[in-house]
Amino acid sequence: MSEQPASERQLSSLQSIVDGASIFIIGEILYKASGFVLNFLLAKALGPVLYGVYSYAYSYITVSTTFAGMGTDNAVLRYLPAYSDDESTQNWVFGLSTLSTVVGSCLVAGGLFVLAPTINQYTLNHELFVDVMRIIAIILPFDTLIRLFSSTFRGLELPTEQILLQKILRPGLRICVVAFALFLGYTLLDTVAALVVASVLACSLGVYLLLRRTSLRPSFAGLSGNSATREIASYYNYSLPLMFSQAGSILYNRIDVFMVGYFIESSAVGFYNIAFLMSSAITLPLIGVNQLFAPIASRLYDDGEQAELNEIYTTVTRWVFTVSLFATLGAIIYARDVLAILGQDYVPGAPVLALFAVGQLLNASVGPSNYLLMMTDHQYVSFLNHWGFGLLNVVLNVYFILQFGFVGAALATASILGALNIARWLEIRHLEGLTPFSREYYKPIVAGIGAAGALSLPTLWLSGMVLLVVGGVFGLLIYVLVLYLLGVEQSDIEFAKQMWNRHSG
Repeated sequence: MSEQPASERQLSSLQSIVDGASIFIIGEILYKASGFVLNFLLAKALGPVLYGVYSYAYSYITVSTTFAGMGTDNAVLRYLPAYSDDESTQNWVFGLSTLSTVVGSCLVAGGLFVLAPTINQYTLNHELFVDVMRIIAIILPFDTLIRLFSSTFRGLELPTEQILLQKILRPGLRICVVAFALFLGYTLLDTVAALVVASVLACSLGVYLLLRRTSLRPSFAGLSGNSATREIASYYNYSLPLMFSQAGSILYNRIDVFMVGYFIESSAVGFYNIAFLMSSAITLPLIGVNQLFAPIASRLYDDGEQAELNEIYTTVTRWVFTVSLFATLGAIIYARDVLAILGQDYVPGAPVLALFAVGQLLNASVGPSNYLLMMTDHQYVSFLNHWGFGLLNVVLNVYFILQFGFVGAALATASILGALNIARWLEIRHLEGLTPFSREYYKPIVAGIGAAGALSLPTLWLSGMVLLVVGGVFGLLIYVLVLYLLGVEQSDIEFAKQMWNRHSG
């Protein structure tokens, strides 16, 4: 039976989520695509061993950005909108954020530079790792500033500038310099040095955009006396706990790469990392929905509209799951053929891709549950989730890697990702009585069974790129057809009509 007709307010909320998600997903698709192109170029040109050296070193930079920024990217999101009518306060907030970012990132980069030989000794033990790590460490201050600038644009409600800087200019410059370096036959070290140039250029463009598109100018003119101490203490009291919360998410999300580098050789890091990057595309619908779901959930919760909040939560989760399920099936069934695009040396990573795909599907299956926990004043539950499951992931990675090698790392992290999202679902159900599941959930599951058969059938005759194209199109047609035959929900029909009338009229 179809759902009851949706209210105008509910349709308006869903429309806001879809509009915001659409803009973000476009930017995120460009970002993910450019990241894949960059890693494709490096993986294809360098081979799994040298690519593993690069990706392992760069993983330290990715993780260090969380600590180097000292939570300033979250602080500007909180304080810039709060002081939208006080330019002097906005300037000192931005000034303090910039100063904290520069000092923090330089200190962390210096630490990585000094510790590079020690890290190499206890992990990959590769002759090029120390030089690669030290060159990449130069990128850290610039990348951390770019992250701050992007959050600043977001806090000032300038999404175009945010997407332009973070999702287009930075990755676009990285692709250009890497392609140029590889075309000229440069070595790994030369190529990594080219990435430094790209980060400097992107950071310079970020400064230019800030000067042209905003009135923000770093300043401490608004701070004086005891009030300055209180304001600064309040600032760090907000930013630093969020930094540690983000650090907890690293433990359950990316600690596996470091464990693989510690226990196994660099080639395993290479195809392990590329498999993870491919699986992350499954979460694009969820990432897009998260952008606008949080403020809408906060508003409805504050207004006491629990029933409407649950309806929207249920609807967007079903949408996310429906899209993500087909992508997951393709990643599992065609794992070897997808990785073979990079070369046969990467095919051993097929089990990793399949396991991560399952983990990401479980992530998508409960929708924006983590944001819902935070928007309903349960942020400390989210904090405990990150650290509790993160530490458990470390333990499972050690055990499973010793038992099953690099596949064990994927098994541990995918299991933790699934368990974490089941826990979020149980928590939000227990604390607020909200659930993302409805009777209509069976429809994408049934359609998925049909699509799995349709995707598998061409593997009897086809392989490689031909299989990916022919099998993918055939599987998608069967998936959509079964969904249609099972019936479209009334709320989806009303929403589609509203969107059509809006964009055609």
